[in-house]
Amino acid sequence: MRLTSKDFASKEILNARHIFRFGALAVPLSMATYGLLVYFGVIPAAHSSFNHSNVALLVLIVAWAALGLFTFLGVNKRTHTGSVIEIALYYTLATLQIWLIGGTTTPLVSYIVLLLIATFAVLGKSGLMYGVFTLVLVTIVDTLILEPGNWSWAVVSGLTMTTVIITSLVIALLYQQQMTSHLELQRSRAREGTERKRAQMLINNFVDAVFSIDQKGIVKTYNAAALNILDTNDDIAGQMINKLIKLETINDGPIDVFDELSKSSSIRKRDDVIMRIGDEDMLRLEATFAPVQGTESSAKKIDSYVFIIRDITRMKSLEEERDEFISVVSHELRTPVAIAEGSLDNAELFIERDLGKQAKKAVSEAHKQVLFLSKMINDLSTLSRAERGTSDEAEEIDVRDLAHSLHHNYSPQAEQKGLVLNLDITGSLGKVNVSRLYLQELLQNFITNAIKYTQEGSVTLHISADKENVTFAVSDTGIGIRKADIGKIFKRFYRAEDYRTRETNGTGLGLYVSAKLAKKLGCKIDVESRINHGSKFSFKLPKSN
Repeated sequence: MRLTSKDFASKEILNARHIFRFGALAVPLSMATYGLLVYFGVIPAAHSSFNHSNVALLVLIVAWAALGLFTFLGVNKRTHTGSVIEIALYYTLATLQIWLIGGTTTPLVSYIVLLLIATFAVLGKSGLMYGVFTLVLVTIVDTLILEPGNWSWAVVSGLTMTTVIITSLVIALLYQQQMTSHLELQRSRAREGTERKRAQMLINNFVDAVFSIDQKGIVKTYNAAALNILDTNDDIAGQMINKLIKLETINDGPIDVFDELSKSSSIRKRDDVIMRIGDEDMLRLEATFAPVQGTESSAKKIDSYVFIIRDITRMKSLEEERDEFISVVSHELRTPVAIAEGSLDNAELFIERDLGKQAKKAVSEAHKQVLFLSKMINDLSTLSRAERGTSDEAEEIDVRDLAHSLHHNYSPQAEQKGLVLNLDITGSLGKVNVSRLYLQELLQNFITNAIKYTQEGSVTLHISADKENVTFAVSDTGIGIRKADIGKIFKRFYRAEDYRTRETNGTGLGLYVSAKLAKKLGCKIDVESRINHGSKFSFKLPKSN
């Protein structure tokens, strides 16, 4: 919020009124008391012509008392016009006090200083000038008209009022200087508050957890990400950073956060930091330790610290998976490429020697390996699309139409192997709202796998529905899967040790890709299998409303 001089003046008026409120009660009562003392003859009036039985004095006394109570009780609603009228009443009563009984030589004339300062505080410089001008006129009338020819009176009266005016002007200038300094201070605080809010808004938008820590290791400020990584909504300001967060290295060595912050004068980063969550889970973190130098240029002393932690669990996991993936893929590609290369070399040799039958066999083997590589590339392409989220736009899919399309496309492949591809549809299937590409590829993987590992019998695509879900399943009468292997079949490049599995050409990526596709579709794959009795893979998707 920007503080303007108008806002400041308004506040100063309120502050001045609060200060002068009690003075506004004391001064009029003092004036009234002085008037009563003169009225009853306890003290003489300043002007010898004054008649102590004068009714005007009684009116003046009552007016002083009424004005004092009026100001003290705050009857005026503090409008500008009301303030001007109120100040004018004080000047009127002060003028009558001087002319009727007090003159300018009584001790109470020092109250004029308060009146001038109050005028300046409420009405500013112009009001102060009008007040000074009024008092000069009052003094001239008091000396030249009420005491004509009394030169000693004129000198004392003039010196007294001059002293009052000069004193008032000096105090007003000091007050103005203080007001200006105070205004700058208020503006500076307003700017500081605005900058603090901006900085807080900025760090709250950081995805990294940020902690500001003082010299003693106490958390002063923090952002929303800090609460998120600590899994709390409590205010953590004022807590020791070492008690708040427990960190370790990847080698299980504990880390003293405050010691790491204070042991160096430069910014340091380390990515070997972990934070345990529960007994088994942990976060892999990148920690930044940044000391902050103080404002004293001579000392350049570190007076606070900034501690930043970034969750790099996923990034590190992806790096490790990438390295492992590259290693495994390069290993898996080596064998088929070597076989294809050797087969083609043999074919070339057989052709030179006019051994057509052996050459044809070598070319067939090379072609087989090329198909294997093509299948692997297709699986890797599907995996890449799933990882990147490409073609994951959901759409309304008619489940019955999809089932008939798959049955039509893969029946020839089953027949070529002497198998029957059955289609079992139960109930009103309706529609699902998912990525068509992902759903098709998932079912295709199950169907082609079932055909591949089934030597005789049938493969069946089962689809049924209830009020909420559609259940998809592919069953076969193939070789089955051992219980020991069921938990491993969704791993990359895993192939069971069963000799019948090894006899069948496969990349070991099909079910791994299927698991990724199922995750993208928001479902879980269930597996049922018995050795020599076949397998069944199934999953459920919610019906589209």
